[in-house]
Amino acid sequence: MTSPFPHLRLLLLVGVALSGLLAGEAKADSTFVYVNANPSEGPNTVAALRVINGESTVLSGSPFPTGGLGLALAPGADFTHRVVIARKRNLLFVSNDGSGSIAVFAVDPTTGSLTAVPGSPFSVGGWGAFSGISLALSPDGNVLYASGKTIIGLSVAANGALSEIGASWGFVERVAGIAVNPDNTRLFLGMASGVVALHGGSAGLTADPPDTLSIGSMATDLRLSSNGTRLWVTTQTGGIQGYGYDSGSFSVVPGSPFASGVSVLGGITVDSSDRFLVAYSPSVPRLLSARINADGSLGSSTSLSPVFRPLAAALSPAGSVLFAADGLGQLDAWNAASDGTLIHILGFPLLTSAQPGFPSVATYPVQNPVPGAPTFMIWALCALLLGTGWVALRRGRRFGSALISGAR
Repeated sequence: MTSPFPHLRLLLLVGVALSGLLAGEAKADSTFVYVNANPSEGPNTVAALRVINGESTVLSGSPFPTGGLGLALAPGADFTHRVVIARKRNLLFVSNDGSGSIAVFAVDPTTGSLTAVPGSPFSVGGWGAFSGISLALSPDGNVLYASGKTIIGLSVAANGALSEIGASWGFVERVAGIAVNPDNTRLFLGMASGVVALHGGSAGLTADPPDTLSIGSMATDLRLSSNGTRLWVTTQTGGIQGYGYDSGSFSVVPGSPFASGVSVLGGITVDSSDRFLVAYSPSVPRLLSARINADGSLGSSTSLSPVFRPLAAALSPAGSVLFAADGLGQLDAWNAASDGTLIHILGFPLLTSAQPGFPSVATYPVQNPVPGAPTFMIWALCALLLGTGWVALRRGRRFGSALISGAR
């Protein structure tokens, strides 16, 4: 028997297809990007952009003044962590190297706009100008660790205000990379001679003797795996070093060092799922990406030559876009596959409105973006088609039942 609704299946298929299209759009990587300009002895600012599907928009009010001074452009990627975000608390922290202070902003999770919290910027006792402040946050966003003349822990109050807690540590060498493990019991510091792991917790740093690691090269930056058991260290002369960390002891990852033929790797970023890492060089235009294996070793690496020297880089929260900044206020971007393969995004690099300086980059997910008119129209059409199909299906069933009853 021929159906009285010959286009029913077509209506349903179109509706389902449109639903799938919209689901894919909803999963698109929508990111706020923040660049701490850190200009040469001038007023420091944070440039803010929204990037959705490769389309960028500078946020209203950008660049946002920090209330402090920046630091002169310097060789190497020391102190690459001058901006960090507590995503669970919608707070952004920025170091003012030129004035030895830390600015704190509340982040509007929908618009990305920044508002300085009361009392910002916060000065640290004993820290002078040009301290070189590198920042790291505990996973819950309640403790901020900062390296200036000393390494300290700062309690983050409900309103974002900072106050010093716990023990402080001083080192002769400057701190470059800095990272906190997931349970906030260790703070890892990269220095010229190697890596130091300080003991910490909710009350800040403790006075317990640190765990130390000599790496045989000059460390420039470091990153931890999401579970805190793997550590990757970029170096001036030895490529990327890989280590395991367990109960206070370090072990060398099989095959380490990786990309040993590539020198002057200044910074490193790792995606949140530990699938791949990207290292970069502030001395020459270079990006190096590699897949991360289950044992922490690195697969074959790919080296790219961007149009500028990256002084800072960060992956989007979903790990699908890499952003890099240079000393002239430019931002570049690449789509990143799950194996670390990078594909340049058209329209980049672009100017961020940040002043020339020695920048750092952080990203934050756009929350509850409002769909534009085309998206709304697709949703309406999708609902109409699905609704029409559902009504037609019910009527078809009644019609079929009536025919069967009549035949009987």
